Amino acid sequence: MSARPALLAVDAGGTHTRAVVRHDGRTRSWELATMNRHAVGATADDVLLRLLSAVRQEIGDRPCVGWLASASVDPDEPAAELRRITAGAVRAGLDARLVVSNDVVPLLWGLPGVAGEGIAVICGTGSGFLGVDRSGAAARAGGCEYLGSDEGAAVDIGRRGLRAAVRAGDGRGPATVLTGLLADATGIRAPQLARAIAAQPYPKQRLADLAPMVCAGWLSGDQVCGGIVSDAVTDLVAGVRAVRDRLRLTGGYAVVTVGGVFAGCPPFHDLIESRLLDFEGAGQVTFTNTSARVVMAALEHLMDDRGEVTLPAAIGDRHAWMVSSAPAAVTGAEEEMCV
Repeated sequence: MSARPALLAVDAGGTHTRAVVRHDGRTRSWELATMNRHAVGATADDVLLRLLSAVRQEIGDRPCVGWLASASVDPDEPAAELRRITAGAVRAGLDARLVVSNDVVPLLWGLPGVAGEGIAVICGTGSGFLGVDRSGAAARAGGCEYLGSDEGAAVDIGRRGLRAAVRAGDGRGPATVLTGLLADATGIRAPQLARAIAAQPYPKQRLADLAPMVCAGWLSGDQVCGGIVSDAVTDLVAGVRAVRDRLRLTGGYAVVTVGGVFAGCPPFHDLIESRLLDFEGAGQVTFTNTSARVVMAALEHLMDDRGEVTLPAAIGDRHAWMVSSAPAAVTGAEEEMCV
């Protein structure tokens, strides 16, 4: 009788990669840098390989069933990322069958009270929205990287805050505590900081790192920061509303939220929650900050007693895909990995 497969769950956001594996009654977890190429370039491949190699070392030759949820998966053009992940598993020597999706997808199956109907909202480095209804229809909004979307997320809040500090310094905008907060945090004035970030090949994370200063300024009563936060809340609510209207969800629908902005600034999440409950017809808003474990819960929800995963029609081959690194399923996949 073959050994029961190990279970692997990976949440790969724009800032961190968190993973958990279960086998033989044991649980092991990891936290690494992001494996998102859009955020850090080719070094993301090193993170992916390091993680999958660590999993291989942990579970040995045992086969693995898992869910890898990554902010770098583009539902419209997933092929390159699917090849990259498969190649990483092959190079690590991991015998795995993996669900691969954007990081918002598992939220709809990984929490009690949602389980396949409702709207998931991610607000970390970037933002994204995905909803499903009882009929199996799905709708999404955002998730197009920081030049096309990510409104309300850390990269957007940080960029707005940096611009507000620059404008305050040259007289185009009102005075704001951000002038001092950014200088204290980074050691340089806002104009020099803006130029330094713009010169970087991957500026997204540096902009996102400025968001906590905007939230701190808002909580201190600064009106400029308050305006930025208000705009961010409006943008996030608009994302939920867009998905709700496309699915024609009625009052009482469930919303699940996750992400570093919500976790780092609970009063910000309180604003979102009250808007959704009071004005947008949501019946419940559930926040979770244990995203890798939510991915694990989603995996277990869709897995049968034999360890086989069946993707719901709402997401199969549209928002989530199955890949395999078993020797019989892969031909030359390791060549797809950037080295």
